[in-house]
Amino acid sequence: GIGIVIYSSLENLPVSPINNDTSVFGLPQNKLENIISTLLYISTSNSDFHDGFHLISNEFELTHLCQYFSTPIIENLNIENHYGSRYRTALYGSFLPNVLFTAVFSKNYGPIIFQKGKIIKIDN
Repeated sequence: GIGIVIYSSLENLPVSPINNDTSVFGLPQNKLENIISTLLYISTSNSDFHDGFHLISNEFELTHLCQYFSTPIIENLNIENHYGSRYRTALYGSFLPNVLFTAVFSKNYGPIIFQKGKIIKIDN
């Protein structure tokens, strides 16, 4: 699976690198085909870079890989699906003021995109 945060500002974004050795990827990346290729390459469980969330700026640049995304828990939130930690982190994280969207993709579900807690439907 994979988690993505599309953000407007890094200020006060609750992230911390899991793997600092991402220089091989030439970040930031701003070509869509390179971003897709990189995310597909690192999304397998045998990649040292698959864990955590990957950050894309509002200018659509892939800026950070493998970030621990520590979101606050939102009490009394009606949660439609119970898919696990990455899903729940994306849901909670979508409420942060400098987060535009979060997305999760998994072999068990997905893709799911959140905007301020609402699921954005994607046509197959």
